[in-house]
Amino acid sequence: MDSFCWLSAWFWGSPTSTDKEETFDPKIHLHYSPPEKKITMQDLLLDQTTDTSSVAGTTAFPLLSREGVRAYRRALFQQNVLDQCASSPFPGTLVLRGAHKQSKFIKNFWTHPETMRIVSEAMGVPLDVIMPTEIGHTNIQVEGATISEMTKKLKVEPAVEKVELSPEERAYDPLKDASAIIPWHYDSYPYVCVLMLSETEGMIGGETYIKKGDGTAQKVEGPRIGHAVMLQGSKVQHLAARARGVKERISTITSYRSSVPTVYDSSYMTNIRPYANLNILYPEWTQYRLRKLRDEITHYLETVEKEPELALDRVVLEKLLTEQTEYLRRTSRQMITPEEHQRMLVAYGSAAYYDAPRIWKIVQSLPEFEKLASGADSDRVWMPQSVYWTDLQSSIEAIRLEKSLTSTMGNLIWDKKRQYYMGDELLRQGLNEVFLDWLGASGLWDIYCKLS
Repeated sequence: MDSFCWLSAWFWGSPTSTDKEETFDPKIHLHYSPPEKKITMQDLLLDQTTDTSSVAGTTAFPLLSREGVRAYRRALFQQNVLDQCASSPFPGTLVLRGAHKQSKFIKNFWTHPETMRIVSEAMGVPLDVIMPTEIGHTNIQVEGATISEMTKKLKVEPAVEKVELSPEERAYDPLKDASAIIPWHYDSYPYVCVLMLSETEGMIGGETYIKKGDGTAQKVEGPRIGHAVMLQGSKVQHLAARARGVKERISTITSYRSSVPTVYDSSYMTNIRPYANLNILYPEWTQYRLRKLRDEITHYLETVEKEPELALDRVVLEKLLTEQTEYLRRTSRQMITPEEHQRMLVAYGSAAYYDAPRIWKIVQSLPEFEKLASGADSDRVWMPQSVYWTDLQSSIEAIRLEKSLTSTMGNLIWDKKRQYYMGDELLRQGLNEVFLDWLGASGLWDIYCKLS
């Protein structure tokens, strides 16, 4: 088998070969062992609700065999995948999204019952892939200034070349350095599996840091080649450290939700909208959300059919209807029209989009903040007929009743002395581009820009 793999790697060295890809076979391509440790919410000093997994994440565990890694890379580097799926947010970084539509191997690997059993077992809860577009999202660090330059560097055989690092680079601390790949954040979806497709020996960085309940950070070592880690990313705040010292770093990610009815689905599309094809994303989002709604209603109906007296429990029924109404509202609010999304993104920039929570903290310290924010809301200078004003009033009423609000940062308990503004409401919902638009209408954006 080793000789075959060596010859195969030589023959498949170019990603442009048109030969037929392999068929996924778990007996050949998987090499699974359970994670040595599961990190619990309790370990991290974080609260766990009854409708989430007690597992916050896992240490790295073997998932793909040596043959599996090369078969996955071979499928990933097919010319049709690169042509249809590649984009580059900046030099040295390549993103492949939607590869499952071009490659049966990638789709079958992530959706195979054995793979689904493994990821579900790792998180201690039955999982479903969140939606097709989130299968195998792949991030590639490789040298090159253009997509063409970067794709030419991709080979089926994992690169083993190292990059010489200076003492300063070796001393890199992602908790103090602003160059983390992804700064402190929560994921858009409840659960995620990160699979490594590159050699990591000699690599500096590449770890995940999780923020504990006491404010300290716990490091989770990055996976080696063929290994994976699982994370309940919507419930734990984390950052990804930049990898240094290697010629390539290829990781592929699939996101999940619990398949159990009554288990809260905390999904948002905040992190996804700026780079996704919204005409593909929105239909998939709608279908998965309606399936979840269907499952909740079916579960309730099956319960009361077995125990008819439960249908008289108005508290349970009211809870179901309230939760599903809110679920549908959030489903709709996340789908900002592509035209409006693009207009706002062009006006304020993708950097400001991802930096929106920090920008909000800064503008709150401005002397003019209360006057401008309050005036913008009382006079409705921004989108006066928008449904967001109804959302704002509902949240203000919930705060008055001392209820918590769901948000992209977990449950929100309003403990600030000031008024709750539209800016708070839009960020709570993860509508960063809409928040920036409101900020611009209020006059706070212009003042913030003068500070920069």
